Order: sequence, then C-alpha cells, then structure tokens
Amino acid sequence: MSQVQTELQAKSRQAGMAEIATAVLHNVGNVLNSVNVSAETVSRQMRASKAQGLGKVAQLINEHADDLSDFLTGDHKGKMLPGYLLKLAEVVTAEQQGIIEELGQLTKGIDHIKTVVAAQQSHAVAVSIVEAVPVPELIDDALRMSAGSQELTVIKEITDLPLLLLDRHRVLLILVNLIRNARQALESVKDRSPSITFGAFLADGPVLRITVTDNGNGIEPEYLKRIFTHGFTTRKDGHGFGLHSCALAAQEMGGCLTVHSDGGGQGATFTLDIPLEAPRDKG
Repeated sequence: MSQVQTELQAKSRQAGMAEIATAVLHNVGNVLNSVNVSAETVSRQMRASKAQGLGKVAQLINEHADDLSDFLTGDHKGKMLPGYLLKLAEVVTAEQQGIIEELGQLTKGIDHIKTVVAAQQSHAVAVSIVEAVPVPELIDDALRMSAGSQELTVIKEITDLPLLLLDRHRVLLILVNLIRNARQALESVKDRSPSITFGAFLADGPVLRITVTDNGNGIEPEYLKRIFTHGFTTRKDGHGFGLHSCALAAQEMGGCLTVHSDGGGQGATFTLDIPLEAPRDKG
C-alpha cells in the first residue's frame, strides 16, 4: 500500500470517528435542551406554587388561637377557611403530580445522556478488536448515538442471531454513519412518514448482512457509482468523508458496503456484508 493510500485511510478513519463524536454531541445537546426545559418548568411551578397559601392559613389560625371555634363559626373569613383548604389541597396535589412528572422526564433525560456517553466510551478505542457481539445491541447503541430531534419510525427486521465474532468498533462506525446519512435523506421528506428499517441476518458464506433502508430523498443514478468516493458529497455542508470511511472500514473487515436506490424520492438501501471467517491470504 502506498503512503498516499495509507494517509488517506488514516484521514478517512479520523473523519469517521469525528462523525461518531459529532453524532454523540448532537444527541446529548438535544437531550440537554429537554432537561433544561423540564428543570425550568419545575422551577417556574415552584415559584408560582399555591402551596404558599398554607402560610397565610397558618398565620390566620395562629392569630385566632384563643378563639378558633368562634372564628370558624362566626367570622366571615373563618367560615370560608375549610372550603379554601379543600380547594388548596386539590391544587397543591395537582401541582405535585405535575412536578413529579417533570422530574420523571428530567431523570429520563439524564439517564439517556449517561447511556449515550457510556455507549460512546465503550466503543472509543480505535484499536481493532474482534469479540463476541450481540448484533441487536450494537444496532441499539448506534441508534442511541445517532438520535436526534427528528421524529421517525424505526423498524427492526432482525433474525434470531447468535453472538458473532465482529470488530465492534468498525461495525459501529459504519452504522452510525449510515443512520446519520439516512436521517439527512429524510430531513426534507414531507409527503410520507419518515422511517428507517434495519435488517440483520446470516447469508451464505457465512456472512452477516446488515441493511439500513430509508424512505427519503433517494439517490440519482449518476451519483450511485460515486457515493463512496473520497470527497464526494451532494450536501453543501458535507465533506465526503463519512461514507468513504464506511467503505474502507468494511474492506478492512474483509467485507463490503453497497448501496441501491431506484432514484430520486425513492429512498435508499445500504447493505453491509461482513464475512464471519477471516479471508485467506492471497499472497
């Protein structure tokens, strides 16, 4: 391998890792926005809480401690006090329930951030290590690390797979990039419900085949042959490294990454094939 090719692979790998880091930061940022909203809601509810009325009730009762019976039966304010306390109890109970629900959302957000960060940390080592991997869990990790504010349907068509010996890091790098690519293809879809479908099964070889299908913008025929080319992108803010790094990572595992699309507006399917036996040395 020439020095230029080696440097190119290194740069593409770094770009792929940057894609993962960017996805994680973006996801954490979205969740932090939600956490901030929940915290501000709780703070606002506490500041405006009707529970402060209890202090006024306590002060009023204290002022009439010596004639409380007469106050409750004969005074206009005293007669209203029991009804007021009942209504106050209802309001405070509703407030408490609302605060509990917001705190629940806040806790979920914090737990989600912890999960995303933990998933990133567990895959942060760049060294290639082949290990027994549960494929559904790997797909879930990739989804957590690539989640965004965009609402879409995620469909999983995964067969009952055993633990497979895989390069967890490289497979995750590819999946995160493919999910982000699918999300970008779905951003401008308005005429249908956006969705991503994952397939995972064993093909002849034996080969692990993972498919990522979106019903987004699709890919024009003239772009299909260039989509994995270094530097090629159709996005104004794209750099053309992501899918290229995916193709390289697939090759490094002895596999391949392919794409199919029926054209513009027809969605796209990326297929990752990973041989489950080490390729023989042709040399």
